Amino acid sequence: MPQKQSPTNPDHHLWRNGRLWWVAFTVHTPEWRKERVRLSLGTADLREARRRRDEVLRDYPLTRTCELSLRIEPPRKREVAA
Repeated sequence: MPQKQSPTNPDHHLWRNGRLWWVAFTVHTPEWRKERVRLSLGTADLREARRRRDEVLRDYPLTRTCELSLRIEPPRKREVAA
């Protein structure tokens, strides 16, 4: 199932390590385990990294028999009681 890109954070699940972009996400396996996945996207170009990220997020669960657990929007800030 394709993921909708966030209008507030088009770079969700991406980070730059050195000159290359990486994707990181969590999956839930059929055995009720959570696994953290980190994959190099093999590109220094942000536009290409976004395209490859979307492809990975679309295809990974289909080839690995798991479900994605994605947080697209940034976490909400907690209100501090006065």
